[in-house]
Amino acid sequence: MRILPLCETASLALDRLVMSCQNQPSNAELYQTVHEKTQQLLYELPSHLHVLDEEECASFLFFCWDAIDHYITTFRTGRLSYLGYLSQVVRQRSRYYIAQQRERAHKERLLIKSQPYAYDDDSSSMTGESEYPYGPSCDPATLDIENLPALFNQLLTSEARPPERSSPAISEQLQALFLKETNRRRLLIVLTLCPDMANTHLLDELSLLLGVDRTCLSTYLATAEILLEKKRHCREEFEAVSNRHFRRLLEIEAQIDGETEEEELERLRALREWTAGVYKAKVTKIREQEMALTHNEASRILGIPKGTVDSSVYYIRRLLQSYMDETGGNEYP
Repeated sequence: MRILPLCETASLALDRLVMSCQNQPSNAELYQTVHEKTQQLLYELPSHLHVLDEEECASFLFFCWDAIDHYITTFRTGRLSYLGYLSQVVRQRSRYYIAQQRERAHKERLLIKSQPYAYDDDSSSMTGESEYPYGPSCDPATLDIENLPALFNQLLTSEARPPERSSPAISEQLQALFLKETNRRRLLIVLTLCPDMANTHLLDELSLLLGVDRTCLSTYLATAEILLEKKRHCREEFEAVSNRHFRRLLEIEAQIDGETEEEELERLRALREWTAGVYKAKVTKIREQEMALTHNEASRILGIPKGTVDSSVYYIRRLLQSYMDETGGNEYP
């Protein structure tokens, strides 16, 4: 339940409550009341004063949590009310909070950069064999979506070579099938539809299966992945909006619990129902969003007919299903 903005009478009442708490330190019930009101003000003030976004208010409250007792005991009546005193605290501490968040984000970026995809030393392998790095092995700054058709043709025209090493996940018969140009073309088209998953988890197996250079395949998939950035951004926006509606639902529930007037209760229940409907619609939209290219997008960027994409998906699906071991005798340890 929100308490801001406070009228002058409510602000004076809060001042007297805080002073009473200071004069009666053994009164646990009074202390709990003042502590909860202080928590609520520290949660609402950053957004109310426009120093922090609403999404940061909960984190800021925890940032100030240990100092709440200090704020209660050090407040003195005078020029500032308790609300004004906490407003000054929020303005000052929000600067430290923002600086701390930026420093943490900077450290996380440095940590990510300090963890390369490839092993620095082949001797780090416990088996003594050279390890293949996981994830993209190309510089994202060098990728250009205009190069995608050329990379696609390069993978198709490059001579398919037998794999230099075997993989327990790929049978020899399946490898022989994808050494054929037709099947290799179909699988590359299918991989274009969901390049992020393939480029992150299946790159080694796919390069072995297709008999193509791993670096060239990684560059191709990473380039195709650029087309997913807009969809990722859209999904993040939907998630942020749904999170706001969820927090609003919690606030409405708290208001309903503390409300006694029937007219206001009816209004809050109607608002809760509307907010719940919007929240459910947003969540449904998020679940329906697929982080993959459509057949139209793939055909347009590769310069091939949409029917070719459709047929490739159909034939590759049938081919792979015939090689999946789904029998009842397949026991896993």
